[in-house]
Amino acid sequence: MTVRARLGQRAFRQRLLDTHGDDCAFTGPTPRAALDAAHLYSYAINGEHHDDGGLLLRRDLHRLFDLGLLAVNPEELTIDVSDQLAAYPLYADLHGKLLTVALSPGHRTWLESHWAVHRTELP
Repeated sequence: MTVRARLGQRAFRQRLLDTHGDDCAFTGPTPRAALDAAHLYSYAINGEHHDDGGLLLRRDLHRLFDLGLLAVNPEELTIDVSDQLAAYPLYADLHGKLLTVALSPGHRTWLESHWAVHRTELP
């Protein structure tokens, strides 16, 4: 497992707050203290903060996104919830919902990559 110190994380989060306000991209208005600056790619591998490579997510949703249990369907821009979360209504109810924030073309590219890693079945 690759681990990398997240230099510049505070500034990255502030840029996302300036752009999207106090909105979780999955659930909407959220107390600022509960929002994480979630990378849409592996920062440990990439090592850079791309402005269009992050969204604000509630901390629990950030963790589930990183694990691939939540993903964004890149064609429909809806939340896809893994079957592993079906027993949890709080998360299962997110399935098929549209994101609450506007996305740039860069966001869409990163989300397509995340989808390919977590939702494309291997042969």
